[in-house]
Amino acid sequence: MNMWPILFSIIGAIGVLCLLYGFFIEPKFIRQRHVTVTLPAPRVTHLTKPLKVVFFSDIHIGPRTTKDKLDRQMRAIMRNKPDAIIFGGDLVEEATPLADEAVQSMTISALASLEAPLGKWAVFGNHDLEAPRFRRWTEKVLHASGFKILENEGACLEELPLWGFEDALHGTPSRDTNNGLRHNCFEINDISGCISSEKTLSRHTDPLSPFTLYISHEPDTALLYQDEEVTGLMLSGHSHYGQVTLFGLPLIRVPAAKHFVKGHYDVQSDLKLIISAGLGTVHIHARFFARPDIVTVLFQPSTKATDIAYSFK
Repeated sequence: MNMWPILFSIIGAIGVLCLLYGFFIEPKFIRQRHVTVTLPAPRVTHLTKPLKVVFFSDIHIGPRTTKDKLDRQMRAIMRNKPDAIIFGGDLVEEATPLADEAVQSMTISALASLEAPLGKWAVFGNHDLEAPRFRRWTEKVLHASGFKILENEGACLEELPLWGFEDALHGTPSRDTNNGLRHNCFEINDISGCISSEKTLSRHTDPLSPFTLYISHEPDTALLYQDEEVTGLMLSGHSHYGQVTLFGLPLIRVPAAKHFVKGHYDVQSDLKLIISAGLGTVHIHARFFARPDIVTVLFQPSTKATDIAYSFK
């Protein structure tokens, strides 16, 4: 009996199943990732109560984006009951129908449905800045839906300093620390007061090294801090974890995500990087062993802790 036809049939069937899974199942199969960060108080933080931040990235609105898809993603974000929401960039892709008012209205409506008492924040991604028209569309949509965009700027999430970087591929991420803002985070409990007192950058180093939440679309921005004494957590997207992988092994490493690709890393002793796989797809609208995800970080202050500790689920 000739086994080759049977073998080829099995291989073909497996290939078809992989294609069906990659194009129609995994892109909808959102993974909820949960991280608890225990912060010694008041040594590195002046937080007085737990603070929950939900981070999502890389939506990539395109011709195939539907209201149902966006609504499903927004519900998955809100399921975590966030205190603050942060978008990590790449709202658009090359094929985004920018002139279609219905698509714009659909996107604004979806993002506006997100609610968090400490605000909604965003940084630009590389696709958002590839041409002026992309930036204009992204800015309009994010602002209309209640997001504040940070470009080498800081803000306060109660007593937690937040720093948003410029996009690394179309800008110059600043590694300067906003010392004045961080002291304001310690002194101002009302977030509206903190936002209204935004400060300019300072090169002065804070000897207290307060814990800061950094947001950068591209994870390799963390390399700026490898030789510097900073204390904090950086959240990034951009890599899609490879998007279509060899059973989890990224086949392509995109610019600015070549050193840090997936998962989490100790950039240096007091700085950790966590990368999101994002929610959308680009170029090839499939995912294979690179599930879309949402990252929820619970910052837990503790007067008993002596070191910063991370717990991953």
